[in-house]
Amino acid sequence: MAFSALLVVLLGFSRMLLSSRMASATSHEATLAKEAARSMIEQLSALDVEAAYQRYNASAGDDPGGGVVSPGTNFAVRGLEALDADADGLPGRIVFPESGAGVLSESVTLPQYGWPLPMNGDGDTLDADVSGDFRVLPVVVRIEYSTAGGPGLMEFKTVLGAN
Repeated sequence: MAFSALLVVLLGFSRMLLSSRMASATSHEATLAKEAARSMIEQLSALDVEAAYQRYNASAGDDPGGGVVSPGTNFAVRGLEALDADADGLPGRIVFPESGAGVLSESVTLPQYGWPLPMNGDGDTLDADVSGDFRVLPVVVRIEYSTAGGPGLMEFKTVLGAN
């Protein structure tokens, strides 16, 4: 009888330890995602707004050239695995209000990000292409990653301004 009681207590304790370990891993992964998103926002903020868009959008046609590497919209996050369905295998992604690759548009409607947003200073949100005429640049840094408990998501939203 005492052995059975001890076994029940030990099983409960081992379950608690396993849950604690899983929660710790999940917290660690969320911290990695948060720090990677913050780091990317800092990298974008360090650039002129036009250069930030040229270097980190999906279009290769407007890359600055001259030996400057343009990483594009997707990026790796150290310590995190991309979701299985992710085609490029990179958990990080930069989202701009684009109506096509390399075409910034004020008319992109994504209310969860506060879009549409006037970007060229004329006060309206009607311009379908402000790629060559924007003063502010809305940006979302999204990290979607795989965890033992399921998919994880971290998003940071900001607006970059012309200097």
